[in-house]
Amino acid sequence: HNRAPADCYFSISPADTARMLTFTEVEMFPLIQLAFGSGGSDLNPEMVGRLANALLSTNADTRLEPLRLTLGLEGSQFRDGIFSWKGFIFYKWQFSESMAALSKIGPEMDAIKIKGRPDRVSRELAADLKKTIRDNIRATAMNCSRVLALYDDAFRDLVQRGHTAAFRKFLLDAPILFVDLGHMMGMVSHIVSYWTYRFRSAEKGGIDIEEYLDILREFAVGLAPRRH
Repeated sequence: HNRAPADCYFSISPADTARMLTFTEVEMFPLIQLAFGSGGSDLNPEMVGRLANALLSTNADTRLEPLRLTLGLEGSQFRDGIFSWKGFIFYKWQFSESMAALSKIGPEMDAIKIKGRPDRVSRELAADLKKTIRDNIRATAMNCSRVLALYDDAFRDLVQRGHTAAFRKFLLDAPILFVDLGHMMGMVSHIVSYWTYRFRSAEKGGIDIEEYLDILREFAVGLAPRRH
């Protein structure tokens, strides 16, 4: 049974993979310059693309040897470090893709067509749930940004100041951050996908108030801060 985390933990569609590859090329470029030297004068798009592909592949292979030397990692530490780096790039890309769509949900919750005439209790419950969802969307965006900023700061420290030891330590310590970040981004992705599908169908024929309240409850709970 294949238990490779790269394929099952960061599973995305071919179209998403293509966009993520472009994102990864941009993200990797400063470190590729550092690894290959010459101020990037010898780099070409094909080389950057090959290295981005190598980073996103299941296993760290010989194409990443210059990066391994730059980071000063060996064996399993290098594989773990690459997995961590890949994870942060994935979540940073997913964050950039999802948050704009998530921000549209607030206005669309008000615009959705409800069938019939909901009673006062249902209207008040919907209003309370929508406020909770809006508050949780803001909190989720802030929390994701905070965790991703830790990666950005460590990466900037590496490529601008050459602090490889600090970035290496960050990568090896990083998986603990994946639990909360992965939960938040997984729920955001689910909510965006489901809402987009359901809102489009509701635009045509409307939605029953009970189904609408069930959706709002699920979103409010899903975006709520996790208890540790």
